[in-house]
Formats: sequence, C-alpha cells, structure tokens
Amino acid sequence: MLKRKWFVFLVLLPAMISIVLAGCINNGDRGADAGQASGLRPEEASGSPAYLMAYFRSGPNQTQMDLRLHYAFSRDGLHWYELNDNKAVWKTSVGGGIIRDPFLSKGPDGSYHLVHTMNSSAGSVHKGKQLGYAKSNDLITFTNAKAINVMENFPNSTNVWAPEWNWDAATSRYMVHWSSTLDSKVADNNRIYKAYTTDWETFTPAELLFDPGYSVIDSHIASHEGKYYQFFKDENLRPMRNRFAVSDQLDGGYGDTSPQITPNVTEAVETLKLTGQQKWYLYYDYWADGKFGIKESNDMIHWSSELPKSSYRFPFQRRHATFLPITEEELSKLIQHFSVVARYGKEETGPLQFDGKKTDVRFTESKISDPFALRTVSMRVNAKGVRKTQVLYDEGEAGSGLAIKLENGQLKASVAEGGVQAAVSAEFKQTGVWRHVAVVFAEGAFKLYLDGQLVNETTAGFTKVGVRDKQGGLGRRFSEDAFGDKGDGAYFEGMLDAVTIYNTPLQDADVRFLFHHPGNK
Repeated sequence: MLKRKWFVFLVLLPAMISIVLAGCINNGDRGADAGQASGLRPEEASGSPAYLMAYFRSGPNQTQMDLRLHYAFSRDGLHWYELNDNKAVWKTSVGGGIIRDPFLSKGPDGSYHLVHTMNSSAGSVHKGKQLGYAKSNDLITFTNAKAINVMENFPNSTNVWAPEWNWDAATSRYMVHWSSTLDSKVADNNRIYKAYTTDWETFTPAELLFDPGYSVIDSHIASHEGKYYQFFKDENLRPMRNRFAVSDQLDGGYGDTSPQITPNVTEAVETLKLTGQQKWYLYYDYWADGKFGIKESNDMIHWSSELPKSSYRFPFQRRHATFLPITEEELSKLIQHFSVVARYGKEETGPLQFDGKKTDVRFTESKISDPFALRTVSMRVNAKGVRKTQVLYDEGEAGSGLAIKLENGQLKASVAEGGVQAAVSAEFKQTGVWRHVAVVFAEGAFKLYLDGQLVNETTAGFTKVGVRDKQGGLGRRFSEDAFGDKGDGAYFEGMLDAVTIYNTPLQDADVRFLFHHPGNK
C-alpha cells in the first residue's frame, strides 16, 4: 500500500511542480504590475544613480569670475542642472573667500573633504605654498575651513594649483596632490607634488609625484582593475591638451604616457564612473571658450570622440569641476535646501483646505514671478470632485505663465510665453485620496507626472518664460491663466499639501523619490 502511494505521488509530482511554478510566475507578474501602477521601478530597490558637480564660475578667458563653490546635479552624468539658481552654495572664510578648482569627494570616515586653489595674502611668507580645505558631513554645511601649507618645505614654491586627493588604502591615509613651480616668479614650469595625511591636521613634507620632464598641471587620478591613471594637462604641447600616465601603484611610478586625449586648448580633466555600469565619462574644460566637452570609455584607456553638444548640458559659466556620485537622499536634501523658491502646506499646520467657493492661497514671494527657463511645481492633491474645472495652480497668464487644473476627469497643465502655449494632460478620476502631481519645464521640455510616473510630455515653442506681473496662487483662477481662460473662479474643492516650487527641473528619478518619500519636504 505504501509503495502504491509513493507511485501515485511521483506520477503527480511534475504536474504539481508546474502548478506551483505557474502560481509563482503569475504572482511575479501581478507584483510587477502593482509596482508599475504605484510608480515603483526595479532600480528603486538600491536607489537610482545620482551625481553632484562642484565648480566655480567664470566666462571665457577668466572673465566675470565667481570664485566660490557652486553645485549642479545629474541623474545620467550628461545633463547637469544647477542648484541654487547657479549662485554660490558656500564661501570659504580663508584666502579672501577665493575658491578655484574645487575638488570634493567622500572619505572613508564618511565625511566630504574639499580642497581647492586659494589666494594667500600678498606678501605673505605662505604665498604660493598653501591650498584651501574644508569638511562637510552633508554637503550643505562646511566646517574647519583653513589654509594648509603643503609646500612649506619648498620656500621657493611659486604656486599650489588644482589640488585633489585620493585615499591610499594600502597605507590608510589620504594622498593630496597638486601642481607647483619652483624658482620662478611665474607658474610656468609646473610638476606634480604630493603629501600625506591621516587627519587633515598634520601632513608629511611635500615630495615629487610626477615629473615627465615638462610642465604639467591639473593632476587627476582614477583607478581601474589594479591600474592607476593620472590625467594631466601637458603644457609643453601647443595648443595645450591633456594626456594620462599609468602606474601599478597610487603613490608613484607613472609612465607609459598616452598621446593627447582631448581637443586643443583644454584642461582640467575629470572622470566619473557611472553607478552600476562599466562606463566612465571624461570631462574637460575649454578654458578660453567657456565650455565643456565629454568623452566616454569602458576601459579608461580608449576614449571616444567628443560627444555631440546635443547629448549633454552644463550650467552657464561653469569652470574646472569635480564630478562625484552621491545618494538619492543626499541629492534630495540638496535640492530641498538650495533650489526651493517657495513652499505651501506645512506639517505643523496640516494640508491646505479649499472649500470650492471662496478659499484660496495667494503667492506672496516676489521671486515666484521672476523669469525662468527651469521650473518644477510639485504638490499632493486630494480632490473631492473632478468633473468641473478647478484650478490648482495659477501663475501668470496666457501671455506668460504656468497653470495646473482638474477638468472633466483630466489633470491638465499649460505653460505659455508670448501668446504661445504648450499643454499636457492625463486621466485623473480618483477622488478622496492623495495623489502626487509634478510639472517640470526645462528650457522648452514640458512634462507632467502623476504618482511618480511620467504620464505626458511635449516640447514648447520657447525656452524661457518671462516675468509674470499678475496675482497668482493656489485653489482658483485669479484673472486669466496660462490656458487662456479668463475671469475669477474655477475654485478647487479639496486639499493641497507640500506645494513646492523649484528653480531647477527635477528628473524622472527625483519625482519618483518625492512620490515614495512624502515626508521629504
């Protein structure tokens, strides 16, 4: 009898396995569908890539200089959007507040360490021997700003330019490197020097790191598969360009120098490895022309031709930058701190209530009316009804403005300039529940998001929206709106919360992050 039962079980086993597998597959499909409906995507399990660019500003040939720290962010390493409206995010208290050639990276201690070219006081015994330093735990507040006399043991040093640092895991210390000229009134015969520190307080005496027999500046070191690649500007070439040398160790032995890898009249090479990819971008500065170029590689040795200008974007007047990966949480905090124009609806007072008859919230911040080429409006909406026309956001008019409304089961947004309009829309039928809405304008690209998902997009016939001099606000139309509709009214009935206006265009991943982190404001 026992043998017969086992025989029946074994006969049925393949069918049982098929049923279980089919159930697992079907459950997996349902899970995927549910994730897509909620805005969840696979990359969110580990976070989407986020990158930060730190730079100073100037025009071509070092005109219109703003020698302070500036930030931009990217989600793909190609399209970089300025934070803080391209204004400085931090000014040092040393060296007359001068920051050139900022290099910023995260150390093994979890802190970000900034080094930069600085100005020493005229006539100071330390002039030509110092670099600037500061430390940050959050990329917002910097502490311990100071000048470090790295060339103190070279009293004939003329300059300390473009410092950077690398963590030397073999000796558990930071290796700082920079370019200096000796025995000259002008910095025209540079070599690369180095010094070590474990605590950014005490440093070893400076020593030579790289001397190819000719003047070199802008040392940048990256590693891949046990090799170290030192990128530098060859000042012996005419026109000047960039090359790299290779070593098996971080702290010296660089040779096997490459031919030039960047176009004429370029400097300040930096690399960025894309998160989760076998790809690097190579950035370089056309210092005389006030522009950047990019190449790419999958091995750090063979670099592509320069990418077409249409494939990337940088902030206006950026110069000599650092590019580094950061977390989504860090990026969100930077955006919230530096790029919020105005915010309505606060946790301590609860969501904004609108009765659909006479309640509204008027904009009071004058900067909301400033011209913009980059703009994001994000809000959480809980509507009581969706059939009639209800204006959620009204800024400007048909001649120049931005508006968001609910109308006949649709969520609609319009941006206008010079009488030209661009509109996007999506189905919106749920009532009595919170929905996340975001509208993004980026130099003509106009996008609409609902619950973390891009639901519609178009391209406007203009790249900038001018001054709006009409009263604007939330919860109704104040006169004429960007749709071209006129007259007071179109009151909203329901609640709005976390209404935030940004002076930077949030990317797909940023909007998803906001949707999945409702307390992040």
